[in-house]
Order: sequence, then structure tokens, then C-alpha cells
Amino acid sequence: MFFLLLSTLLFLQSSADGSIKTEESYWTLKPNVLVVNVNVGEDVNVPLICGEAYEGENITWTRNDENLEAQGNRIVVTVEGWMGGNYSCFNSEGSYLNHTLVLAQWTFRKFIKNTPKKGTTLFYPGYIDCSTNNYGGSFKCDWTWDANRNGHVAHIKATRPGGSNISCSLDSSRNITCLDHDYCPYAEEVERINLTIYFRSSFVVESYNTKFYIMDIVRPDMVPISRINKTSVEVKYPHSWSTPSSYFPLMFQVKEIRCRKHDNCDCSKPYSQEIFFTQSHQLPVTKGMTVCERARDEFCNSSWGDWNQYKSHIRLPKTGITVTSQCGAKRLAIPPMSTEFGHQIKRTT
Repeated sequence: MFFLLLSTLLFLQSSADGSIKTEESYWTLKPNVLVVNVNVGEDVNVPLICGEAYEGENITWTRNDENLEAQGNRIVVTVEGWMGGNYSCFNSEGSYLNHTLVLAQWTFRKFIKNTPKKGTTLFYPGYIDCSTNNYGGSFKCDWTWDANRNGHVAHIKATRPGGSNISCSLDSSRNITCLDHDYCPYAEEVERINLTIYFRSSFVVESYNTKFYIMDIVRPDMVPISRINKTSVEVKYPHSWSTPSSYFPLMFQVKEIRCRKHDNCDCSKPYSQEIFFTQSHQLPVTKGMTVCERARDEFCNSSWGDWNQYKSHIRLPKTGITVTSQCGAKRLAIPPMSTEFGHQIKRTT
């Protein structure tokens, strides 16, 4: 009751002078962490409490280890501009009791760079690049810090509408790993994953959000290429790819390029004269040429995996092969327990 009365009085004060904002200006990010929404030139009043158990006691406070004049179990602090702080409370004997970290959130995007999504040339709002190498329900997300900023992840929130069980862990200062424990690879995804990452630098926090289906971010690992004989090579599915492969088929993009014998060729450069798509696992090759190959989910228009290459001996076929399948419903029509590799494909010239 006291907290509600205090909030009402603060709101009336802000309405009267127009310079201090309190209503809906702050919210709890996680226990002991408050986020204050601030604008340029605006101050925000924030009520703090040491603890319900300390009502009526002689409580003192510090902000970033500096003593404050305010005393008592409940105090009001003013966040000026983007100046948050770590507020700690102590009893009359000077023993630590509790603390509240107050972070200021602005609307700018200063911490993280906007970079292209891997496997494409497009920019995706949100600055967070998420991908997975199979349909197991786990995915990784990474980002690039601005060169002038030094911060860390303050909080990660991943959900689906209607409830979900998604856990995330921080791998390093630049990436996280998440697992959707309720994800089923044989059922069509109805709702997107909603991922929000809060980045903190000093006492300022920025939030970055992205939404996606697992099928939209799947990106196979590099495909293994092995020699069969002098005239052909064999391409296999990545070991990390989902099984059975008949239910999760891959489409391969193949091209041959000419480069110096001892060079590590750059397959991403558009200097190849022959590019085609296939589901075949055995390919003829051309002497003096390098075969480049990468894979993508046959049913979804997701990102291509990284290129792999093999120096080869006989000319590749010039016939283009395209697949007319669509994502989602097409996959659901395939019996998940089948283990055959045979696929019907449409050949075009």
C-alpha cells in the first residue's frame, strides 16, 4: 500500500512541473535490477526499497560506494539523463543488507554493429545473427561490438507466444547458445521465437530483438567431399545434419573455378562460368579445376552453408538442376522414418 501511495504522489509531482517523469518509466529486468527509460534532457524519479523486513529501521544508502543523504527503508532517487548506479543499503551498524542496480535505457543503437546475415548479402534489423546447423532445437546467436564500446550481456530472454521452455547460455562476449526444449522437428512451427538480448556498458543498457523460426535460420555445416577415383568425387551430408536425410534432404550448389595449384581458392567470388544445383552425391570433375560445393535445406529458402572445395579432373555437366519443393507443408508430407535417398527432381536446360 505504501509503495502504491508513493508512486501516485511521484506521478502527481511529475505532472505538475513537467520536468520529472515517473509513470511507466522503470521496470524490473531481473531481481535487483531496474531499468529506467530515459530521454535526452529528462530526469526520472525512481522509488527504491531496501527490503520489507527492514521497515522502521535506521537504514543508510550509498550510490556507487558514495554515501547518500537519503535514509530509511524506502527512498526516492532521481536518474539524471543516462546516469544510473548501484544503490546499496546498510543497517545502523554498517552491515550490508541489499542493493538495487539501476540502469538507464536509451533508444539509440550504439553498442552493436549492424552486419549482414551470414550466407546472404541482406541486412536484418536487430543486429543479432542467429543460426543452427540442424533441426535439433538448438541455435547460436552472435553479434559484433562497436569498436568504441566496451560492454557485456546483462540479460537474455527467449520465448514463443503462448509459453515455451527455451534456455540460453553465454558462450563468450560475442555469442550465446540457446535450446528450445519443446521443439519438435516433425511438426510445423506455428509461432516464431522472440529473442531479446540486453547489453550493458557502465550503467547504460541497450536492448536488441529478433524474431525467427528455426527453419528460417537453419544453415548446414560444410559438406564433406572425398575422392572416389581420378574422374569423380563423392559428397556426403554433414555429420551434424538431422536424420533421416530423406525427411531432411539437402540441395547442393556446385561450381568449378580455376586457381593456382597451391592456392586456397576463394569459392565465394563470382568468377565461375558454371554453377548448378543438384541432389546427386557423386560428381564428375575436370582436370586443373577446383570443385566448390555447399548445401542448403531443400525445402526452405534459408542460408547456404560454407563452401568446401576439391581439386579435380573431369569437366562438370552444364545441365542445371532445380528443385521445386516448398518449405513446411512439403516436408510434413514425407514419412519421417524413411531412410532412402531417392528424390524426384526436375531437370531444366
